[in-house]
Amino acid sequence: MRVYLTAAKKPQFADLLSWCAANHKGFQIVAEENLRRITGATHHEGVAILAKTIRRWSLVDLLAAIEAGRCKGPILYLDGVENPHNLGSMLRTAAHFGVAAVAGKTGELPPLSPAAVRVAEGGAEIVPVCDLAEPAADLRRLAAAGFALVAASSHKGVEPSEVPLGGRVVLVLGSEGRGVSPGISRVATAHVRIPGTGAVESLNVSVAAGILLAEAWRQGH
Repeated sequence: MRVYLTAAKKPQFADLLSWCAANHKGFQIVAEENLRRITGATHHEGVAILAKTIRRWSLVDLLAAIEAGRCKGPILYLDGVENPHNLGSMLRTAAHFGVAAVAGKTGELPPLSPAAVRVAEGGAEIVPVCDLAEPAADLRRLAAAGFALVAASSHKGVEPSEVPLGGRVVLVLGSEGRGVSPGISRVATAHVRIPGTGAVESLNVSVAAGILLAEAWRQGH
């Protein structure tokens, strides 16, 4: 781990720099133009941290954490969602609403790129991301562990308030273009549709996730 920041940000991050010094972690004061080169972005806000990639979980990791009581709350399964910025946005929302994990198909769920982690605003360090090698079978294993499987749809289903979302539940969201795939939709035990004017075909997936997770939080609390 190494921290880079501009001189102007030094007072704001004094505690972080003290921690780095105490734990033998490197830090460097750099010019803003150098920070742009290091981060590859103009929206760095004066600080960047070079760190190892966050480890992805497997289904075995997730089930073990659930069994041990370390993972509580709903699980968000993303079916065909490939935009890393959407993943980052949903991780931020997931952390706010106490989501146990965000899951997706191995090789399909986007990587936690620096941009996604930045958009997550700390959520990527709080909510584990889980790769499922065989999504339909793995979701059935979660169902066997007591999770209801609720899929969001833009054209069918009841309103979210009509489905119990406050307990053990996997909320399934599909891509904005294709929605939830037929194979995953068949595994679901319920379908919900977010009501609206119908003026547009669907909501942005991260917005839909926020609405459903807010309802799950409301029901559970």
